[in-house]
Amino acid sequence: MLTKFTQGATLYTVLATVFIVVVSYFWVNRKKKVAKPLDIHLLNKRILEYKPEPMIDHNLVEALRNKVIDTHIPDESNPNCFNLAKVNYLDFLNNDYIKKKAEECIRTYGVGSCGPRGFYGTIDVHLDLESKIADFMGMEETVLYSYGFSTISSAVGAYCKKSDIVFCDEHISFASQQGLLAAKSTIVYFKHNDMADLEEKLKEYEVKEKKRNKLYRKFLIVEGINGKTGKLCPLPELMLLRKKYFLRIFLDESLSFGVLGKFGRGITEHFNIDRNDVDMIMGSLEGSFSSIGGFCVGASVVIEHQRLSGLGYCFSASLPPFLSYITTCAIELFEKEPEMFEKLSKVSISMHEKLKKLQEKPNVQILSDDISPKKILKINNIDAVHKFCVEKDVYMAKEDDTLVMNLNINYADDQLDKIVNVLMEACESLN
Repeated sequence: MLTKFTQGATLYTVLATVFIVVVSYFWVNRKKKVAKPLDIHLLNKRILEYKPEPMIDHNLVEALRNKVIDTHIPDESNPNCFNLAKVNYLDFLNNDYIKKKAEECIRTYGVGSCGPRGFYGTIDVHLDLESKIADFMGMEETVLYSYGFSTISSAVGAYCKKSDIVFCDEHISFASQQGLLAAKSTIVYFKHNDMADLEEKLKEYEVKEKKRNKLYRKFLIVEGINGKTGKLCPLPELMLLRKKYFLRIFLDESLSFGVLGKFGRGITEHFNIDRNDVDMIMGSLEGSFSSIGGFCVGASVVIEHQRLSGLGYCFSASLPPFLSYITTCAIELFEKEPEMFEKLSKVSISMHEKLKKLQEKPNVQILSDDISPKKILKINNIDAVHKFCVEKDVYMAKEDDTLVMNLNINYADDQLDKIVNVLMEACESLN
């Protein structure tokens, strides 16, 4: 038996050696392609004959050459000018203390941070802000992003996968939609703030789970204040459904953080919901904070995952140091002067009551809730109404078929009256 094994091994060695020799021979003696010499005359001829298509239509340029483009820029030094298109709920953009702190930070750190967080872009002010937000919200850890939109899309995309089921409000933000598009998850939309419709869809998937004898991984993504309607989500009811149907809930507080609650902690504080029961709270710092960027806060195991899989965190240059620092200062002001949130609430409710006069006009509807500082109106002839208001120095944003007003904490009662009166005049003149 040993002799036969030795013979087989010898034969295998010989065949392998022959194969290597043959392959080596053909490799060494293969025909090498010889590059043809470049025909300079032909090359020059083709270069001269090449006529690229124009990048723009010159006829269109000539038609527009003599056309006057009329633009209206808000002159905010004018006391009768109201820039409601700008998001500045707490007036921190005009706060001298915030400006001074920003200047101090720029003199220390400069303007840029020179790279992503994981690649020499982390500075102590980033870590301070992450720690400050986590302490302020009473949660374990925070991850800081450099852009509000990428915060939401990256956080959603980091967790939701192709095999997951995600339940979303039909008016979910565009940022969340982009995150789900990248994740390729199955999206189930329910009617806006309609808990009966949501539970009906949850029951349908409960039946599917029993049939397949396997649970789906299910997520629920909602906004504290909806960006398209200005309505608050019914968070207490959502938390009951989360527990009943074993959902992971992600809460987008882009508009509610720094707006709702006694200390501005958002919709969880407004409804007195334990934040530790929410799997992840995410939001933008571009609303009440006079800054940019965004954050996600939650348990350490949830947040740490984003430092390796959150695309907006891994590949974007980190938030400029001075913008991180003024956000930390803003949160300190929240804690020192919590009365600002009650004042903002009073301004929002007062404006809501005044806007009710408009509902007496035909085809005017207030979509937003009274406590929301983002007022959204649905009006017929929206372009004409918007133009009329601009001519009267009342600037609002147009989003689809709605007019959007972002209130400011320092608006006095008579100023709110002026804004509403301009809208009344616009509706009356068009009718």
